[in-house]
Amino acid sequence: MSIHFTYAQIEQSIPFIWSNDTLNGEYFEKTSMHIPVQLENDTTKYYFQFDTGSNKSFLYTGGEYNDSLIHQFSSSKEIHSNIGILNLSPRNSNSIYTKNGKIFIGTIGADFLTDKIIAIDFPNQKIHILNKNYDSNLYSFKPLILSFGRPVFSITIAHQTQYFMYDTGSSLFELWTTKRLWKKWKKTHAEVDQFPIRSWGKINISYRTNLFKETEIFNSSTATLSEIWYNSNIKFKWMFRRSKISGIIGNKPFLDHTILIDIPNRKIGIKK
Repeated sequence: MSIHFTYAQIEQSIPFIWSNDTLNGEYFEKTSMHIPVQLENDTTKYYFQFDTGSNKSFLYTGGEYNDSLIHQFSSSKEIHSNIGILNLSPRNSNSIYTKNGKIFIGTIGADFLTDKIIAIDFPNQKIHILNKNYDSNLYSFKPLILSFGRPVFSITIAHQTQYFMYDTGSSLFELWTTKRLWKKWKKTHAEVDQFPIRSWGKINISYRTNLFKETEIFNSSTATLSEIWYNSNIKFKWMFRRSKISGIIGNKPFLDHTILIDIPNRKIGIKK
């Protein structure tokens, strides 16, 4: 269900597009979301993945694509654009690429959320930057925790409170956790699918199966979880431990909803 805002509530609306992918012969829609960005005095649209699971924003500097283009972005620490000032760090593990006539050049991370209130309107594919006068009665809220600037909130699994990072860069996944918790929460004897997925510059095997335990994301919400994943890359276990979380929740449960992230007031909500 989409949400309607008044002009007084919205400071800016940013459209986004989806990318699709095929993994191990299975086609997945809406695997990543990308924001079009324009620089001052430049009419070209450059696309950045929107990734709240990354604490920084990055410019892809790996490979050989266009040195002058990279220099255009990296010559200044503060880049003025149509969505505000960007601070981009180089990422050599990714390269600029083109697809369907669009140039994909980097990642907009959680640092973009600093001091902002945003509503991610998935049905209408827009990210609204709101002012403090938005109508909070439209949402069911939970407390929000920041882990290195990234949004974290609680989910109830098997009547126990677990903390998961909300990662908009993980659109493919519902719930992603450690191998130990995956074994604990998965449905017994359920089929397990394997997918090669690139992370930290390497391809590792990810495992998907059905979630057995009762879960609750937001009270009285139709957003539900049915699948659970883990990845064989040990770095995820270390990252989860360092971030004091049980794993990651991606966009998939919220594709029919609007999610609001209120950084100044430390709360996250879903439209009722």
